[in-house]
Amino acid sequence: MTVPNKTSTIKTLTMKRSMYIGFVLTLLLCIPGAVRASDTLYAGIRNGRMYAMHNVVHGETLYSIAQKYSVPALVLSQNNNISFYDPLADGSLLVIPLGNYNFYKTATEGTAPLYYRAGQENMAMIARAADVSEPALRALNPEPSSTILIGWVSYLSDKPSSHVVVSSAASGVTTIHTNPVPRDTLREPASELEKIYNYQTTNEEYLDSASGMVVFFKPQTTVNSKMLFAFSNEVRKGRVIKIINPSNQKFIFAKVIGPLPATRQYINARLGVDGRARDLLETREVKLWCNLYFKY
Repeated sequence: MTVPNKTSTIKTLTMKRSMYIGFVLTLLLCIPGAVRASDTLYAGIRNGRMYAMHNVVHGETLYSIAQKYSVPALVLSQNNNISFYDPLADGSLLVIPLGNYNFYKTATEGTAPLYYRAGQENMAMIARAADVSEPALRALNPEPSSTILIGWVSYLSDKPSSHVVVSSAASGVTTIHTNPVPRDTLREPASELEKIYNYQTTNEEYLDSASGMVVFFKPQTTVNSKMLFAFSNEVRKGRVIKIINPSNQKFIFAKVIGPLPATRQYINARLGVDGRARDLLETREVKLWCNLYFKY
């Protein structure tokens, strides 16, 4: 009978311990909720729509996460059924909706490539969920692969490079490491009002339209300098209206703050708009016939 020496016993125990640790790490990497904090971004399909997901880390708030992904805080709140004041538990997952406000079909500064790891889904299904055309998706992915590039998502990273993790129900989690996008591809980001408009109209999928006289009123000195406001008797308070000058196709977004005042200035007017919009619409008129787009 051979008695194992002490050295061989230690080697055996060390090998078993290494195998066990490796097995545990493999399990952790396959569980979205247990992925390392630096690799907590991933995308999936829910109810036929593509979403990004964010794993909350200590100290983050609804507002900071909304800013990280260029999502209106109200949109983020409603998609996750949480209020602005609810504390966020470390490690919890938030749905990050994708839309015109943060999803791009070309690379822009401050974005990271967004991939989807396909399981049983075909390219057509992924294209519909990501709201991109199938030919455009195939152009982005000329070589067959289970990891599909679907576009670029706004992402403010504290690190020199961005990390995007993608998943599907069939394949777990995969980490994709990417470099920052060059500045020469810079695209002007959507304004806060445009983001709200895109959310209210589901990226202009559900849209009401009208044409009519717009009256420009003198702006008050107390208004928010970054937002334009409007009065309307038809569109309810809080809605954002896209206003287009049909002569040059210039457009602005304005938020309805109440009904039209009962003064002579607004006779036959369909909308009253902050006078600062005149420069943006490139008109000198105090009244202008415009095309209007909104959701009642």
